[in-house]
Amino acid sequence: MADRPLVRTWLPAAAIATGLAGAAAAVYQFTGRFWGDLGAYRAGAAAAATGDGNLYQASHLTPDGIALGFTYPPFAALLMQPLAVMSMPVAVATWTVASVVALVAVIGLVLRQVGTPDRHRPAATIGALVAALPVFAVAGHLQVGQVGLILMWLVLADLVGGRHRRWHGLGVGIAAGIKLTPLIFIGLLVLTGRWRAAATALGGLTATVAIGFAWRPADSTWFFSGGLLDTDRVTGDPRTVLNQSLSGAVTRVMDDPAPGLVWWVLAAVVAVAGMAVAVGHHRRGDVLVAVLVCAATGLLISPVSWHHHWVWWVPALLLLAGHAWRHRHRGATATAAAVWVVLVASTSWVLAAPGGWDLHFTGPGLVYSNLYVLLGAVAIGLAGWRLRRPTGPPAPATVDTLSGSQP
Repeated sequence: MADRPLVRTWLPAAAIATGLAGAAAAVYQFTGRFWGDLGAYRAGAAAAATGDGNLYQASHLTPDGIALGFTYPPFAALLMQPLAVMSMPVAVATWTVASVVALVAVIGLVLRQVGTPDRHRPAATIGALVAALPVFAVAGHLQVGQVGLILMWLVLADLVGGRHRRWHGLGVGIAAGIKLTPLIFIGLLVLTGRWRAAATALGGLTATVAIGFAWRPADSTWFFSGGLLDTDRVTGDPRTVLNQSLSGAVTRVMDDPAPGLVWWVLAAVVAVAGMAVAVGHHRRGDVLVAVLVCAATGLLISPVSWHHHWVWWVPALLLLAGHAWRHRHRGATATAAAVWVVLVASTSWVLAAPGGWDLHFTGPGLVYSNLYVLLGAVAIGLAGWRLRRPTGPPAPATVDTLSGSQP
């Protein structure tokens, strides 16, 4: 007999995913706009299919006249080969379904970790999905056709859901082979003494690099010999409000596209502090919190962290919401609601460029333009403060961490 909770979860989730996919395909078909990153993936996959040396020469031209190139390793282009034979509307629909499925899988994993009873999990999953969709990081992710939700699922399924399994670490290695930013999680494995998992992750990453070299040696040589450091291929001006990293924040505060030594110092401090907090929580048994703190650290210290890279807000909010529900804690409820409102309201950033104030901010505008950076720093700080409290039961008490409050 079918597992009824699974049916009650995935039937409505599939309906939502299908509806979103149909709407997305229709929007693209009739407007030709949006899904720029997916267009770059598709252009790169098609160029790589024609032979070696073509991958990083291809670009997708948006209706605004912006040329978006492929910026991931050749292994990612190999996995994306199906996109090369799809029409763009079909690719938009397919990618939307895959992204929503990954989001649902992440929500289900986190709900299990925070101790949501089985009987409540289907309704909680669909409720969390509906609440997550208007969060700008998620909505923006779906609108540009990014890969972040899939990578987040790979990392969480590996580091949290699969930490007692033989292949622990492999998901992180594959995720890093698709897009290099998950490399920071290999650092977490090393710092927490999980040597076998770290070796597995490095083995998985090495395998993706080797596959890329075997498939497209010239493209691989260009990418790994320095092409991956070419940030000009990622953004024209790091001051844009959509770049929610420390580097972006520093350039906006200084109103200078070159952050210089200030960013290097801040990034080093945040990297050391953030990873120390993540290691501390892992040692207490708060594995999910450790992974989330590590993710926030990586997003902050990266030269460019687009708004849609912050899809990690979804599991973080679920931690707060889980604490509020289980303990009937008003403070946690208010915190979760306030953060959700801020994350949804940040959708207004899409008006920045057409309004002509995307790069220059003063006064309160500096707070407004650095919301994710500030929230991420505060979350890491609260998680660090939480380490001062006596160790309690390792699970499911981990949801108290980011709220910084007593049950």
